[in-house]
Amino acid sequence: MKTLFSTMIAGVLCIFSGCSESYMDKQADQVRDASQNKADVIRQDHNRLGDQVRDASGKTITGSAQSGTAERKADQLEIQGEKKADAVEKEGEARADQIEKPK
Repeated sequence: MKTLFSTMIAGVLCIFSGCSESYMDKQADQVRDASQNKADVIRQDHNRLGDQVRDASGKTITGSAQSGTAERKADQLEIQGEKKADAVEKEGEARADQIEKPK
C-alpha cells in the first residue's frame, strides 16, 4: 500500500513539475499583458474620438451621426484605432515570442 501511494505521489509530482512557468515565460506574459493594455487604451481613445465627432454633428436615434460625412469620419477614426491597436498587439506578441524562444 505504501509503495502504491509513493508511486502515485511521485507520478503526480513528475507531471506537475513540468507545468511551472519559467522566468522567461513570466517575462513574456508581462510583455503580452502590457501590449494588450496599450492596445485597449488606443481602441478606447479612438472610439471616444469617433463618438465626439458623432456628438458634434448630432446623433440619430440609432447612435449614428446625422451627417453622413461626420459618420464616415467617425468610422475612419475607429478603424485607424483598430489598426494601430492590432499593430501594437502583433509587435508585443513577436517580442514575447522572442523572449520565450530557446537560445
